[in-house]
Order: sequence, then C-alpha cells, then structure tokens
Amino acid sequence: MSDEIFVVGNSWSAPCDEAPVPVFDILGLKKRWEIPGITLDAQAEYIIDEDLTSRFKVIWLIGHHHRADPEGSGKYLLPYQWGHLDQYGNLVRDIWFKKLTKMPWYYRIAALSLKAVLNDCDESNLMMIPIYRPNTIEHNWFKDHPCVWDFYLRDFAKLDGNLGYAGHMNQLGHKKLAPILASEVFDRWGITLTLNGPTQLVSDLMKLSPEERPI
Repeated sequence: MSDEIFVVGNSWSAPCDEAPVPVFDILGLKKRWEIPGITLDAQAEYIIDEDLTSRFKVIWLIGHHHRADPEGSGKYLLPYQWGHLDQYGNLVRDIWFKKLTKMPWYYRIAALSLKAVLNDCDESNLMMIPIYRPNTIEHNWFKDHPCVWDFYLRDFAKLDGNLGYAGHMNQLGHKKLAPILASEVFDRWGITLTLNGPTQLVSDLMKLSPEERPI
C-alpha cells in the first residue's frame, strides 16, 4: 500500500550523514520528490503540475517560509549559513532578506502557495506536516484544517537532546517517529505501513505500550 503515497519533502525527508535512513525509508515510502532548501511555492507548483493529489495520497512537509527563488531556477536564497547552498553569505542576509524583501511578503507567498494546492484536495488525499515554528500553517486560512497534522517535526526532535542536530532530526529521532507517523497514516487513510519491511501491522503495533514497541 505504500506505493499509494507520494512524499513532497525537503532536507528532512532526504538521507544524510546523521540520518542515513529517514522515517520515509523506514516506512517504505519510496515515491518522493525532495530538494534541500526547496521553497513552499516551488513544492506547490510541483504538486499542481504533476497532479499529485489526483494520483496519490500526498504527504507534504511544510518547512521554512522565508526562502526565495527569484530566478525561478532552483537557485534558492537562504537567510542563514548552510554550506555550499549559502552562495552569497551576508549579501543574502543583509540585503535581500532585509532591504529588498520583507517578512510579510514571504508569509503571503507561502500562504497563497498552500492555498492553491488545497483548492483541489482535502484530507482524503493530502496530509501537511509542519516542521519549524513559526510556520505557514499558522495562517488563519489553515486554522484547524483537517489536512494539517498538528505535529511539528522540530518540536519532536527537541524532546530530548538525543533526537536532533543543527535544526534537523538524527537517526534515533527518525526511528522513534516511524511508528507515530505510521499510526497517523493508518488513522487518516486506512493504509498500513510496515517498519523496515514486513513486521507487525501498525494497528497491532499501536496497541502495545510505548516500551514494548520496536522503536
């Protein structure tokens, strides 16, 4: 059943040194489109262009709103240092993100992007998962929206000092998240995802106490 689900992600869904097997790999979700630093408007455009919500049940990771792609070419401007993706350093932070643009503009573009996708879908084919705070899903347009899973990934990663790194979640965090996400998918869509292959049904797994679950 995992082939019915398509993940529109970002660096949180992609493998990395600290989390070589992210939660979506643990749950067997191989249909994914993920680009580190991707903007919400670019994700929305991809969902609409590929008609994903008509073909799949879509999990959409809602990350930062304050990024920009002024050329529309995927050369994302980021307001913080991030390795080779930090192409222009202080020019981005001090000029683009402070002088040429303002935060209300990023909020507006991000909110309109989410709204465009929601125009053609509902909770039967879309689950939006927020990552950081503040987050675009906090806009009043999306208050109590059934497509939104009120489960902030960064909040989960910060539960203790062993789950996160540099704003992301490490392998232990992904492993602990797997049964929680699987349970949410089952509750929403009736799709049973297995952990690392053919293990217990999620419906049976969630009957166990937290200490008994294989996380």
